[in-house]
Amino acid sequence: MSTNVGKYPKGYWMAVGISVGVAIGVAMGPIFENIGIGIAIGIAIGSGIGAALEKKNIANIRPLTEQEQKRRKLVLVISLALVSILVLTLFIAYFVVAK
Repeated sequence: MSTNVGKYPKGYWMAVGISVGVAIGVAMGPIFENIGIGIAIGIAIGSGIGAALEKKNIANIRPLTEQEQKRRKLVLVISLALVSILVLTLFIAYFVVAK
């Protein structure tokens, strides 16, 4: 039987905390009359929650497998490519509209 049964990969609890923080931030958005500010504050709160959960569950954290590391790298590359395309599109749209 595998010794990893019931263990979570590194970073799992941080993702859970940030997800909870974003939900809190969306709920706080109307207080600031700006959803974006609420989400930013929620991410900060969620990072704290995630760090606390990581520390609390240190015994249940396992290192990433080779396949998980490859998947994370692929997702990172795809995300950076999409963000780059979005930024380039926004710059082009800005300069076309500015003329």
